[in-house]
Amino acid sequence: MKTTTPDQVEIRLPRRAEFVRVARMAACAVASQLDFTYDVVKDVELAVGEACANAVEHVAEEGCNEILVRFGIDPTQLTIEVLDRGQGFDPNEAGGGREQDWDDPGGLGLGLVVIRELMDDMVIECDEATGTCVRMVKYRSR
Repeated sequence: MKTTTPDQVEIRLPRRAEFVRVARMAACAVASQLDFTYDVVKDVELAVGEACANAVEHVAEEGCNEILVRFGIDPTQLTIEVLDRGQGFDPNEAGGGREQDWDDPGGLGLGLVVIRELMDDMVIECDEATGTCVRMVKYRSR
């Protein structure tokens, strides 16, 4: 049985708001190379933008100056990881869980809700030593 490793594209961006657009453009470019419809490409672009905007807005540490965006492409799916070296958080406290209190006037975590709705799968891993990874998946044929 022949196995293949997924193709990968990585970009490292300064953790500043003006570079979120660059991440969105990269997501659009990568997703456009696959068999996704225009609407799905735009969903991927928006999801990546939301994940990067969260990394810019919610990471308080001075030493966290970079965001890594990694795209993994294989025959069945596009996997995107947005990684930062921030302190992490509890996804269930920030809207990353399945249930969202839409009546919450704070509106915290809505970006995570948007990502969850746009993508086929989303997992958030937080570790004090390594930071936060938002992993999103869009299946190539569903």
